[in-house]
Parts: sequence; structure tokens; C-alpha cells
Amino acid sequence: MEPLSLNLGDLCHHVVTFGMDVYPPVEIAQERTRLNIFYEEAHSRWPKLYQSLTASDSDFRISAQFRRNLELSGPSLGTETFVLAPRGPVFMFPLVLPEPVGPTPFDGTYRDDFDKVRQLFFDKVAKRTVMRVGLVRDLLFSTGSTRCERLLTRQGSFADAELVGGTLLLSFKDSLYNYHLLSEPVTIAKTTRLAVGTMINEPAGYGLRVRFDVNNADLQKPLQESDIQGILDRATCLWPDELLNLLRELESGA
Repeated sequence: MEPLSLNLGDLCHHVVTFGMDVYPPVEIAQERTRLNIFYEEAHSRWPKLYQSLTASDSDFRISAQFRRNLELSGPSLGTETFVLAPRGPVFMFPLVLPEPVGPTPFDGTYRDDFDKVRQLFFDKVAKRTVMRVGLVRDLLFSTGSTRCERLLTRQGSFADAELVGGTLLLSFKDSLYNYHLLSEPVTIAKTTRLAVGTMINEPAGYGLRVRFDVNNADLQKPLQESDIQGILDRATCLWPDELLNLLRELESGA
């Protein structure tokens, strides 16, 4: 079986997510005016990232549309770029989206954008204490005709049945940070919309879906700005070399 040898050229999906646990929680119904002001200013400053708003007394989320080719046929592809979760704000920065969308305008600039958007959010919404910050990378590597199940286990069969799927979760912890790595072999399909509106899904090979999460281990004290930047620096420095090396070690050790 061919080695995977995953690299950045295999990426067909990459979304960076920053989530914060804040106290006290933001109650949407009581903060609707401030939240709407945040949206208006975010939309004005970063119109490609914050385009449309969905809001009610219990739901607040912003989405954007990304297209590499404005003449692309079929429906536009929407992606949420901000969600106010029960635990706090969640900011999403799509860096690479599946073809035919391709790389988005935020590749390489999301860190600066995140700091500015985060500051704007807390400037416009009532002050909160930040207790946890997490940076999550949602990744999909295309592996062509090569399946990825061997990254999960050495056991390729059970009771005369062949391994066809599963997930692998690894958790690590040091004195400052938690690291979680979730990997899952997937089958990639290409969706085509016919002129009559029918959608056809065609097999397009295999892939490895990876979710890599770095967050602070200590929840007993509020985070200062230096703590937040430290978490982001740590999570950023592990990409891509350290993460790719770990994935390759999983394959070689399987």
C-alpha cells in the first residue's frame, strides 16, 4: 500500500476557529443592540468575511460567501464566520475551501484579523472575563486512491470483517496547554448540479479529516491578554510541521 506522505499540497479544506469561554455568558436577548452594532462595524471593516446576519433572541451568527470564479455555475457556497455559542464567541476563518472555491482571501492574514475582530467584539459587547481560549484547525487532506484506515489501528480485520472506518482521538497535556487530535478516514465525493436542478454525488477518492485543538489547561484564573497571545502563539507554531510529523508517525507506527 502506498505511503500517505501528507503535505500542504494535499489540503482541500482548512478552517481556523478561535473559541472563547467567557464569564458571565453573553445573553443574546439582553445584548441584541450591542451585538447588532458589532455586526454592522464588522461588516463595514471586513465585508468579505462578515456578509449576512442571522439573529433572534436565542441565535446570533454571521456568514459569508466565497467564490474564486464569479461565473461559477450552481449555488454559492456559504460559510459561517462567527457564532455566538452559549459559552462565548466563536470566530471562524476559512483559509482553504473545497474546489471549485479554492483558497480564500484570508490565507496567511487570519491572525491579525482575529485580533482586530476579537477586540471589536469586546469593545461593542459588555465586558466579559475570558476563562479559556482554543484554536482549532479543521483540515481535510486528499489522499487520492489511498485509503487512510491504517492510521487508526494495526488491527485491519475483526471476526472475518475488514476495517472500513472509524476515528482516532489523541489527547495530550502539559503544564499550560491541552492538545487534542481527532483523525477520521473519509470518502470524498464531488457534487455536480445538473441543469434540471438535480444534484449528483460522484466518488472522487479518499481523504483524512483532522481536527486539531489547542487550548489552555488552567481554568482556575481569568486569562490576561498575554495569556491569550501565548495560547495562539503555541497553537500557531505547531502548524504545519509538528502536526504533519505526528500524522506521519501515526502512519509509520501503524
